[in-house]
Amino acid sequence: MIKASSYIVWKGIMGMSKIAIVGVHNLHLMQFLYKYTDILDSRGISYDVLYWDRDMDSSIKYKTFSGNKIAYRYKMSNYQPKWKKVKGFIGCIKFFCKIIRDKKYDHIILLTTQTALPVYILSKTVRNSKYIFDYRDLTYEQNSICKKIIKKLITESQFTAISSMGFKKVLGESNKFVVSHNVSNLKMEFLPKQQNQNIRIVFWGMIRQVEWNKKICDVFGNVSGIELVYRGEGHTEELKEYCAKYQNITFTGRYTTDQISSFAEQTDVLLNLYANDAQQKLAMTVKLYDAIRYGLPMLISKGSYMAEIMETNKYAYITDIDNFDFEEFIKWYQSLNLKSYPYEKEYIQIKDDDQYFEQRLLQFIKE
Repeated sequence: MIKASSYIVWKGIMGMSKIAIVGVHNLHLMQFLYKYTDILDSRGISYDVLYWDRDMDSSIKYKTFSGNKIAYRYKMSNYQPKWKKVKGFIGCIKFFCKIIRDKKYDHIILLTTQTALPVYILSKTVRNSKYIFDYRDLTYEQNSICKKIIKKLITESQFTAISSMGFKKVLGESNKFVVSHNVSNLKMEFLPKQQNQNIRIVFWGMIRQVEWNKKICDVFGNVSGIELVYRGEGHTEELKEYCAKYQNITFTGRYTTDQISSFAEQTDVLLNLYANDAQQKLAMTVKLYDAIRYGLPMLISKGSYMAEIMETNKYAYITDIDNFDFEEFIKWYQSLNLKSYPYEKEYIQIKDDDQYFEQRLLQFIKE
């Protein structure tokens, strides 16, 4: 509960400032947005959210927030030709730059490099404003010019929220980095369980890395005692067609975030396996935090940054999908104490990091 006096103080401060949160994504996919809106809403601070409405479907649910929504509307799917995607992206960036210029924001939060890089280059208003750079994934860093601009974005930011300290292996050290985990307001919702004879392995999220997931399906497909479930959208059609030969693999399609707790109840092991490509190897996935929230055992790829930080926790089964050992996997699962919460150390660290992030965000708003 916010004290009335605190609310009035923040309202007074914000009477002198305009805040924009900017992201080139659909609201229902932009989970990191709520790191900011939850804090701002709790203090009655007004702000605008500039986003790309790619679905143009009002029936799609997303977490509500109090800020003013300003949408660039251009329908786009994963299956459209590249030229149309490029046209939509350019139109979106131009739209954002115009709104930012016209509204003269003085506090701007740029969500992801895909947003920050072109907006920073094209918008003098952004370059002259106080901004936070919210860095979530590796993107254009292999291009030396882009990497140089990204480092300039970091240096000139009030601070750069970074979702994985593993990214420092590419970006180098900076005193501007503040950890901002891929979860908002993490709560422990542990679900004590018992070992099942049949193990249900579940993935939820955006389905990418199709060739990699084909490997996973080949490992688990038609294995007695194993059920593999994919929940979410993305490149589902190709993967679904490939898996038609397997009787124990199912796809359930798009979902809303309020369904995740019910997914967790129906999950024995969370599938958090990704190919160690340039984008994914150093990342911290949202599913890692879902595992911590619900106390779920999970599969993690050997050689990833997640494997590095979770290697001492026996609830994380770190594996190489190309050399998967079923006998070892079954022994691991059967050895787990599913009645006891396994992620207390990780949970406490995340809560401490989130508290510091909130302090830095509020300091930014006051400046």
